[in-house]
Amino acid sequence: MSKKILLINPWIYDFTAFDLWLKPLGLLYLASHLLRRGYEVELLDCLDRLDPDFPSIPSRGPRYLREAGCGSYYKEILPRPSFFQDIPRYWGRFGLPFSKVKSRMEKASPPDFVFITAGMTYWYPGAIVAKELTQKIWPEAKTVLGGIYPALCSEHAESWGFDHVVKVTDPLSVMKKLGDILETDFEVESYEDYFSLRPAFFLYSALSYVVLLTSLGCPFRCTYCASGKLYPSFWCRPPEDVVEEILFSREEYGIKDIAFYDDALLFQGEKHFLPLLKKLEELSLDLRFHLPNAIHPLYVTPQIAQLMKKVGFKTLRMSLETSSPLWQEKTGGKVDNYAFEKAVRCFLDAGFTPQEIEVYLLFGLPDISEEEMINSIKYVKSLGLQPRLALYSPIPHTPDYYKIEGLPEDEPLFHNKIAFLYQSGNAPLYQRLHRDLGS
Repeated sequence: MSKKILLINPWIYDFTAFDLWLKPLGLLYLASHLLRRGYEVELLDCLDRLDPDFPSIPSRGPRYLREAGCGSYYKEILPRPSFFQDIPRYWGRFGLPFSKVKSRMEKASPPDFVFITAGMTYWYPGAIVAKELTQKIWPEAKTVLGGIYPALCSEHAESWGFDHVVKVTDPLSVMKKLGDILETDFEVESYEDYFSLRPAFFLYSALSYVVLLTSLGCPFRCTYCASGKLYPSFWCRPPEDVVEEILFSREEYGIKDIAFYDDALLFQGEKHFLPLLKKLEELSLDLRFHLPNAIHPLYVTPQIAQLMKKVGFKTLRMSLETSSPLWQEKTGGKVDNYAFEKAVRCFLDAGFTPQEIEVYLLFGLPDISEEEMINSIKYVKSLGLQPRLALYSPIPHTPDYYKIEGLPEDEPLFHNKIAFLYQSGNAPLYQRLHRDLGS
C-alpha cells in the first residue's frame, strides 16, 4: 500500500498580509515528485482564497491586482504577542478559518507523513499550529518541517518537536533529505531532473493565476538579502521548457495571469530571458505577466523592454532601494543611478507609462538617514515615477542583520517588518512619507 502524504501551506500570523500571487511553489514541485514515486498526495493550502471554505470578504488593493487574481485574506483577530503590546496594529491569523481547517483534517483519512512549509521566518507560528493540530488529530503521523524559516533559523525550528526538520532550500538538497526520510530515491541528481516535472497546480479546485520559476539564485550578494544563503549558485532553465510550461498552464487551467518568482530574472538574459520573450512574441498568447519580486535595472535593454511590452508584462517593478551612490555601493552594488535611468528610458520608449513602472525603495535599512531616504524619494519622483516604500525586514545570515543592536536572536517574530518599523522608532517618519506619497 502506498503511503499517504499531506502537504500543508499554513496560515500567516502577522499584522498584515495580502495575496500577491502567493503560492507554495516548492510544495507543488514536491507533490509532483511524490506522485511520480507512487505516493498518495493531498494539499491543504490554508491561504487558498478560492477554496470553497474561504469566507467571502471584500477585497482591497488596486483594481488591476484584483483583476490579476490577487486579493485580501480573511483575518481572524488574535491577541498580540506580549512583546508587541505597544504596536498599534491588529495581530491575526490570515487564511482559512481555523475551525474549517480543523474540521477538514478530522474528517480526512490519516496520513503517514505531514509536510509543512514555512515561508518568512516570522510566519513560523502558522507552521507550529499546523504541527500541533496534526499531532492532536493524527498522533501516529510523522511531521516534517521545511521552507525558508528552518533554513535561516534552524535551532529555533528544531526546538518545536517536529519529527524531521529540513534545513536547506536548494531543491537538490531538499530532495536528497526527503529521500532519506522516506527511504525513497527520487532520482533527482540535477536541476534538470527537478524541473522535469511541472508543479502540481491541479491539486487546487480553482485557480485565478499560476506562478513560475525560470531560474534559481542570484549573482548579487546584497547586504540585506539572504538569497545567497538559500541558493548558493545561479542556474537558469532552458527557455523552451519554460514556454512549454506556460502553454500547459494556459490550456490546462485556463488562466491569463502568470507571476514570475525569479530573484534574478534578467541575469544572463541573452541566453535565458530574451529567447523566452522572442518565443512568447511568436506565439501571441494574450497572457498577462507579473513581476512581484522586481527586476534588476542593470540588465534592462531596449530590446528586452520592447518585447516585454509586446508579450503582455503588466506588473513592472524595479528595485532601486536607494539613490545614494554611497549606499548603493555599501549594500552590494547591484545598481547605480545611471543604469536605473537607462532602464527607465528603455521602458518608457517601449510604451510603458510612468504609472506602470513601480520603483522599490527600501525603508528602514540600518544606518540610512532620514535625509537620504527623502532624497531617494525626490529622485524617483523627479523621473516622473512613483516610488513604493518597501519595509526593511531583518533577515538572519545577512550583514545588515548583525548591525542591529538589541534584536533578540531567539525570537524570529522580531524579524517582522511591521514590528521592526515600530521598534526601530521609524514609524512616524514612514507614516509621514507614506502620506506625502499618497497625496
